[in-house]
Amino acid sequence: MQERPETTADLLAFALSLADAADAITMRHYRTDHAVERKDDGTFVTPGDRETEAFLRERIAEAYPEHAVLGEEQGGDAATDAAARWIMDPIDGTHNFMRGVPIWATLIAVERGGRIEVGVVSAPALGTRWWAGRGRRSPLGRPRGRAGAGERIEVSDAA
Repeated sequence: MQERPETTADLLAFALSLADAADAITMRHYRTDHAVERKDDGTFVTPGDRETEAFLRERIAEAYPEHAVLGEEQGGDAATDAAARWIMDPIDGTHNFMRGVPIWATLIAVERGGRIEVGVVSAPALGTRWWAGRGRRSPLGRPRGRAGAGERIEVSDAA
């Protein structure tokens, strides 16, 4: 296995590739019949939630075996001395997802040293994605593949 560098840019690129894969999985489940279950805390979980998180965990473990993972559906790894921790919610907005309302997203973040290093919010039913990396410019959320998608702004410019 080839060891991956852990620069912010590399972590962000990998997180974006995870979001691409998560979009494909979640959209395959979107607006279909759901075998919905209730978790112990009373919230809902769909097969799309479970499949997406399992896939993301597998990809992260392959690329970054020294990293921990905390997920909405499966909880967290016990590793406390991990180089970094991936934090994810495969479908944030499960109620909307279940009803066919397009306002839901996959959330992926990387935490290092107690600080969020990278964050991705991918809303494939809306055709929109937002992302940022510590010390990097953050693009505005825009429909993917449209003109202007490469425009970047400083976070302070958006305020």
